Amino acid sequence: MIDETDESLNKSSLVFGNFAVLVVFVLLVGGVYLWVSKKNKTGQQVFPAGVNYLSPKGDEAKKPVLLYDFAKLAESSDWVTYKGKIYPFSFQYPKVLTPLTFPNDRSDAVTFKVNELSPEQSLLFTVETISSRDKNLVGKPEEFAKNYWKFFSGLKALNKITKITNEKGMTGYQATYVVKGKNAITSDNYFFVVEGDDEILLHIGDIFPTEGKAVLNRLVNSLEYKK
Repeated sequence: MIDETDESLNKSSLVFGNFAVLVVFVLLVGGVYLWVSKKNKTGQQVFPAGVNYLSPKGDEAKKPVLLYDFAKLAESSDWVTYKGKIYPFSFQYPKVLTPLTFPNDRSDAVTFKVNELSPEQSLLFTVETISSRDKNLVGKPEEFAKNYWKFFSGLKALNKITKITNEKGMTGYQATYVVKGKNAITSDNYFFVVEGDDEILLHIGDIFPTEGKAVLNRLVNSLEYKK
């Protein structure tokens, strides 16, 4: 004859044992997930597009792979005009370069493959919507440029800012920033004001190696915004 009391106790013990194993498993998986998440976030730094070629001091400097003869490109007469798909900006660039854009991108970003980085990591041009960064900086382009570093975890301070005017009469600011954790300064960032629109700034980041500075300067000086 089967003892129903013993059978009931055995079933209860089995259920409790299975539940305990399940709890331990969940805690173990959860612990591993949190550890991995924390580890992945540690040391992960975000940089604005266009600060890929830093200006490090001493042994930190690395010579980039040159994809073009930038001296010849700067002097070439074979330049063409790129026009924004959303905003009415335009600038000139060497015809040999292929504009790279991104589907459904509200910032109207465009770049060129002029270094070894992926296009997503090396944006040349974006339209910055100021309120999406900090609504308190709308209508304050200089303050926006000064504080731009605060929007990126990889930067720690403003290095230098200068008021500029390009050859098309557009005014704005040229700025560099200090990289967090390194004795390095970012490449130049240009912020151009759009007359009559306090909400946006035209941002150009220097994605070119040092040898391509003349190409960048010519491109920056050709930037226009016509409504």
